[in-house]
Amino acid sequence: MKKSIKNILYSSSILFLVLTATSCKETKKETEKVQHNTFEGSWIAKDFIDNIIIDKGIKTIQNGVTEIIVPENLKDSITFINEDLEKNTYLASFKNDTLVSHLYETKTQKAVIQDGNLILLPLDKRYHSQEYVKVDSSLVKKAKETNVTVLRFLINKALSDNFYSTKSSKTKITFTEDGKVDGLANFKSYYISINGDSANTRGITAISFTTVEGSTQKLGIEFQQDKVELFDLVLLTSSDEKPSYRKGKLVYSLRIIKPKK
Repeated sequence: MKKSIKNILYSSSILFLVLTATSCKETKKETEKVQHNTFEGSWIAKDFIDNIIIDKGIKTIQNGVTEIIVPENLKDSITFINEDLEKNTYLASFKNDTLVSHLYETKTQKAVIQDGNLILLPLDKRYHSQEYVKVDSSLVKKAKETNVTVLRFLINKALSDNFYSTKSSKTKITFTEDGKVDGLANFKSYYISINGDSANTRGITAISFTTVEGSTQKLGIEFQQDKVELFDLVLLTSSDEKPSYRKGKLVYSLRIIKPKK
């Protein structure tokens, strides 16, 4: 009888340990799933998305990383998009509730979730933390359908959200989120530069147009309440120097007819 009771107790203990181990594994999987779902998605720097247009132009943020894309599977690597719209991808892993990006050698970049936003922690004392807002899935889908990054989609929307016309013509002018233009001169596409050599303009945002013939015309753009104005650019540097420009004369004044639906 005593032996039977011991066997029962022993079997119960084994069963308890198995159930506990299984429960722990399930809890661990659930924790990983929560972390995974919390970080997954496209994140845009709050400083940028809150104020896309500043002083009539579009400007970059200070710390360099404007968009972060965390994939559904971390094995696919995290993508960092800087102010020049250049992409860098890095392997990543979870450490407790922290997302760790492995940049190079022993250097890592950490991120946490606070109040629903992603906080990118500073690499060292030279930097400061940066807050990012999660982009709505419908916007991510539109960006993918347009074949551009979410960041580029938002930049172009500052121009593409409205229909325009000029004082001398009733032709409706349209801009699309994927960088196409219709109804303005012989331009067929456009690209707004927010940083880098192509954006080296003083006090005005640079925009480049490609014509139907394949040539390029670089202008300056200013966003106003009821219109968008395009200006000629005056070269300030010599031919052997890095080009720099300032705002020249007004070339086109595009009056907003109505916003797109």
